[in-house]
Amino acid sequence: MSASSKWQRKLNLLFKSEKTLNAKAIIGSFSNKSIDDMKTTVITESMCNSKAISDKPRIKNLESHLDGLKHQFIHQSELCFYHATLIVLLRRNYKPQEVFAEFERLWAVETDYLLNNLSLRWIVSACDSFIDYSADTTRAAVFLNVITLINTLKVYETKQFLQLSSVPDQTPLLTDKVAALYSCHLPLYDGLTYFRIGTDDTLKHMRSRYQKLYTVDKLATTVLLFVFDRLQSNNSAFATLRALHQDEKSKWWLD
Repeated sequence: MSASSKWQRKLNLLFKSEKTLNAKAIIGSFSNKSIDDMKTTVITESMCNSKAISDKPRIKNLESHLDGLKHQFIHQSELCFYHATLIVLLRRNYKPQEVFAEFERLWAVETDYLLNNLSLRWIVSACDSFIDYSADTTRAAVFLNVITLINTLKVYETKQFLQLSSVPDQTPLLTDKVAALYSCHLPLYDGLTYFRIGTDDTLKHMRSRYQKLYTVDKLATTVLLFVFDRLQSNNSAFATLRALHQDEKSKWWLD
């Protein structure tokens, strides 16, 4: 082995060790706390040891990364931050079997709490973790629906943002195009049509097909439907179409 390859190997080992250095102690800091304790402990700015992470290169040092990440959870419970910590450890491949077992247990016992207290960003990250580490391929496939749904919407919203000259949520709808989409199915491309606003039932059927997955995997389907429903009330393309919908029988959202 050449001197250069030995040096590269040492650098790789150093990089890997830095990514998971003190992970055992970090996990240990949560081990003497119950879930209820973590729920009632609210993270404050004084509990953060470093500055907030912005759009900077990823921090290799595990402790520094988690210290910076904690800023995102100010005014939230410690349980939400613990959940994020488990995801970070999984992404850094620290004892993945043990960490994923704890991650899966947390979701099994605190599904409602996590869904109602995490942002969509962290719910989506959780779905990624299930896909990457679950031995249940059916469960992974159900969770992949969440990722497909979110990524498709993000790409669409990004395209709309790039094409608009002003802030998207302040741009009025073009009344002539609204009227046209009410009147008929307009061709899109490759045999597809635009969404027929007012009466289109495709989203209703998509949601009902999601619901059928309950019999396959209740946890994964609960998360999938929660994310889909959350998107109907955010300032998304779904919400725009919902506001224009007229037919009660074909509505796809829950009031």
